[in-house]
Amino acid sequence: MIETAGKNQEAGARLGHGVTIKRMKGHPVYRWRATFIEGGEYRKKGFKTEKAAEEWKKTRLEEARAHGTDSALTSAERAAVLDTRAELEELGMTLREAVAFAADYRRRSLRSCTMNDLVADAISARRKAGLSDVHIKGMEGRLGRFNETFGGRSVATISTQEIEDWLHALELSPSSVNSYRRMLVLAFNDAIKKKFAAENPAARVIRSKEVESEVSILAPEDAARLLQGADAEILPVVAIGLFTGLRDSELKRLDWKEVRIAAGKVVVRASKAKSARSRSVVISENLKAWLTPHAKTSGAVWPENGRKRLEAARRAAGFGAPKEVEKSIEVNKENPETPVLREWPENGMRHSFATYHLLHHKDAGALALEMGHKDCSIIFKHYRNVDATDQEAATFWSISPEVAANVVTMAKAG
Repeated sequence: MIETAGKNQEAGARLGHGVTIKRMKGHPVYRWRATFIEGGEYRKKGFKTEKAAEEWKKTRLEEARAHGTDSALTSAERAAVLDTRAELEELGMTLREAVAFAADYRRRSLRSCTMNDLVADAISARRKAGLSDVHIKGMEGRLGRFNETFGGRSVATISTQEIEDWLHALELSPSSVNSYRRMLVLAFNDAIKKKFAAENPAARVIRSKEVESEVSILAPEDAARLLQGADAEILPVVAIGLFTGLRDSELKRLDWKEVRIAAGKVVVRASKAKSARSRSVVISENLKAWLTPHAKTSGAVWPENGRKRLEAARRAAGFGAPKEVEKSIEVNKENPETPVLREWPENGMRHSFATYHLLHHKDAGALALEMGHKDCSIIFKHYRNVDATDQEAATFWSISPEVAANVVTMAKAG
């Protein structure tokens, strides 16, 4: 007969804590037997005396009052507890804490969204907000690469450690790693706003240390050759690029109405600027000389087939794309008289403008305004070229249609 001791004990009995004690006959060792349910199956346990059987029964009923459902565990559940006990102890967690953590993880996962969905929404929102094509393409490229690994994962389950490991596995420069990190921070900020995540795991990734670097620039004679090698259609683009530092994307959107030679400035509209802020850049005397013969009242400054025309001008100045450079080296081995092309420096015209402007005018604030920067930090970080000289800067700003040939000749003689 099962004894009862209040509601807890009754609940325990219903869930398998009930114990029946009976006298045994004919067993060589045990005189009393306890019958009970464990793991959904009937079990039996022998005792030599009735007292021992009753004490064991009492202990089991006390367990029922304390734990209620312990003996209702299935064999698989009991095995899971035993298998994970050592690991939980190593981590300093109780079973209750582990279950609570897993349940919370699952709840967050279910009410979150996948990384694929988050990235698509983030890009769509910024496209609707009118951000530049350059910014959108940057997001698509960087976040798309992240999605190759994490696209199907719930946003709420991605950890800081996973993001950090992924970033450093890219084996990119510190500035590139920071660029990827910045895009991820933006995306996870969106997740927080939409309650898909409670915190931003990307924001907790430590930024990589960036060492100040100098950009590659054109020597004055290279700039002169580039102008000489440009045809009449692309020449205004080359001259404006060299002596105003406009970005390639800004050059492609520039209209002749914004090239105000009489007022001495080129106007960059906010709608055409990467920074989405309007600015103007001074037209120097040598730039004025290059533009005046080709000036128009309106229409695109960038000509038809502009890219091919610009590539031809670069090639005439001794520069080529990486594959062209490799080919020229091979040809030169067989025919040493054939010139070897050099690889065109990234943003070569804009970087040359900034470097020579800072050397010649000694005014970082004015340069930052003309470059479209918020402050002078980028100027000091990239354009304090210790190898370029004041004389080279003076030569650069003297290059006019009448002087270009002399600059090239003097460089050859030197």
